[in-house]
Amino acid sequence: MPALNQVERHPWLPQRELIAFHAQHGIVTGAWSPLGRGRLIEDPVLTGIAAAHGVSVAQVLVRWNVQQGVVVLPKSVTPARIRSNLDVDGFVLGDDELAAIAGLESGQRTGSHPDSVS
Repeated sequence: MPALNQVERHPWLPQRELIAFHAQHGIVTGAWSPLGRGRLIEDPVLTGIAAAHGVSVAQVLVRWNVQQGVVVLPKSVTPARIRSNLDVDGFVLGDDELAAIAGLESGQRTGSHPDSVS
């Protein structure tokens, strides 16, 4: 049994069923591409939520994962951005914000589907 399963996870592809399976079997979910490879940074829903909290969209996406018990380590080579991305303890996303983020689900991947990788 794996201890951790890292899967593509962001608002377009929240992987709810897989996360529920992981929880039932004691597997930690790790988010791969939590920022949608940067494609979610300009989304109006996310920019609105970020503005309401005075944080970046990246921080909103990290917080979204953390609140759902998902391990997230956003990639960056910039030390200041790494620190900023991990500074998510000063705010909590409300139910209305979580619902708005859930509305972004489209099933769109930013990487290849794991079943098609040879």
